[in-house]
Amino acid sequence: MTSLVKKAIEFLSRKKGELIELSYQPRVYKGRKDQGKVCSLTRELVNAQFQLCDDELTNRLWEEVANLNIDPQRIINLMYKYDSHDDLTAMIDADSKYLESSFEIK
Repeated sequence: MTSLVKKAIEFLSRKKGELIELSYQPRVYKGRKDQGKVCSLTRELVNAQFQLCDDELTNRLWEEVANLNIDPQRIINLMYKYDSHDDLTAMIDADSKYLESSFEIK
């Protein structure tokens, strides 16, 4: 190992505890990255909960929402705000509006 690599390893091991993870993406952008998954889960939940009346499937889907750290209010907003969940563009637009309003400084 070269001395430069050794120095870099020593430096990184010393500074490791002091490093702060920075995020340069706004929270709204991070929320929008997973909009496809949110819309898909919403459709699946509407189908399971309202059309199939399948409690087991509904519970598994809500567990998936929780495991993915998706805000349940976000899903509920899409579930109850629209009659038709087939229009992906409208769902993404509604989700974007929800994200923007939920991150406003009050």
